[in-house]
Amino acid sequence: MQYYKEEKMQKVRLKLEKEILSWPNITTKKMYGCPCYKYKEKLFAFLVTDGIVLTKASEQDKMKLSKEFTIKPFQAATRTMKGWPQIPVDETSDLRKIIPFIKNSYNQSKI
Repeated sequence: MQYYKEEKMQKVRLKLEKEILSWPNITTKKMYGCPCYKYKEKLFAFLVTDGIVLTKASEQDKMKLSKEFTIKPFQAATRTMKGWPQIPVDETSDLRKIIPFIKNSYNQSKI
């Protein structure tokens, strides 16, 4: 199963990376073909086609996200990752609305 298509998400990836790669101790890695973002070795976010997944989102952030976006749990083949909200994004999305949630996931990965 292909989770990420660079040709569709390149502009989003570049905008996102312009912001988050300036944060301290960020590393990137591809996992299952998806660009993944880690604080040290702790995964906090990754891109999929048409979305970004947060792996360290708090319950409070998930509630806030659900009010502003149509989020869903990330689906890894037959496994649903209930704690990992997938936020829909495309090249027309205002990433400034999503960055604070990504930053919170990043900060949670420091704990």
